[in-house]
Amino acid sequence: RSVSCSPAPDAFNPCEDVMGRSWLRAAVWLVLVAALLGNLAVMLVLLSSRFSLSVSKFLMCHLAFADFCMGAYLLLLAAVDAHSAGAYFNHAIPWQHGTGCQVAGFLTVFASELSIFTLTVITLERWYAITYAIHLNRRLKLRTAAKVMTAGWAVAGLAASLPLLGVSSYTKTSICLPMETRGPRDLAYLAALLSGNGLAFLLICACYGKMYASIAGRHASAGDTTVAKRMALLVFTDFACWAPIAFFGLTAVAGYPLIDVTNSKILLVFFYPLNSCANPFLYAILTKQYRRDLFVLLSRYGFCTRRAMRYKDTSSVLHTAPNNRGILLSLQGNHRQRDVITPAVETEEETQSSTHRGSPHPI
Repeated sequence: RSVSCSPAPDAFNPCEDVMGRSWLRAAVWLVLVAALLGNLAVMLVLLSSRFSLSVSKFLMCHLAFADFCMGAYLLLLAAVDAHSAGAYFNHAIPWQHGTGCQVAGFLTVFASELSIFTLTVITLERWYAITYAIHLNRRLKLRTAAKVMTAGWAVAGLAASLPLLGVSSYTKTSICLPMETRGPRDLAYLAALLSGNGLAFLLICACYGKMYASIAGRHASAGDTTVAKRMALLVFTDFACWAPIAFFGLTAVAGYPLIDVTNSKILLVFFYPLNSCANPFLYAILTKQYRRDLFVLLSRYGFCTRRAMRYKDTSSVLHTAPNNRGILLSLQGNHRQRDVITPAVETEEETQSSTHRGSPHPI
């Protein structure tokens, strides 16, 4: 049966459902569930922890919130796709020109820019902690981190608000991304977004390369190998998510689109948000510090009390024995560099013991 669409389909609005493909629909649901649950778990555990709020925890909370917003964007798209499956042409105009698409577009741009900004800050802080390990009194302070992240929120909010104010538009496509290129102002906006994200990615890669070189310059241990593998995974996920978007986006802005909207949806609603479900695992859930906070939180409600006691006993040893080998190693090369790259969340006991000695512990 032939279907006649009005307005007529064009390059940005083919006559198809929001997701276009059934496998993409299923994949998006998997990604959004992982992004929402993973980042919600990170925020709940870190914010409810009884241990002091460190810079690492502070930055991780911002990253988790940004990635949670990306999951919310995917949920909006998936819900509209499920509601209009097989008949999106009857819902296209109300959706793309309605409040829902505006909210979805704002969420995805805001989440993307805030996530990239926070990842860059985390990476720079880790790089500085390793490269200038001798300057223990020059670590990033929580107050400074708050000022930096305030600037990040302002930048992300401005970038997400411009399409609502007439610079490009969220109404161009069914996935509510700013793809309108009516004039030089729109082109400059899109070019700034794509090139800015590309520069952030290159900076992250350069910092991880420096950190890897710092580790490779020493005799490699099992811990160093683990760190190197995690670093490679971090860079790979960043590259897989950002590089295709930046490449095809910049070619389209330059007037040489290499793929159509149907195929670009695979990049924009699958690869593009992959970081949002990977980040909570790579930066928090897989770390020992997060597991400690999780089990301590669960023990308040009567769950996993034995596991929580193990972590409490370990922390107590660190606190009451500031000269033990673990603390000494944390001020030396191997142990400190492993903890700093993993990217770990420091324990309250370590911070307190180092404060009692008169020198701040590396973040």
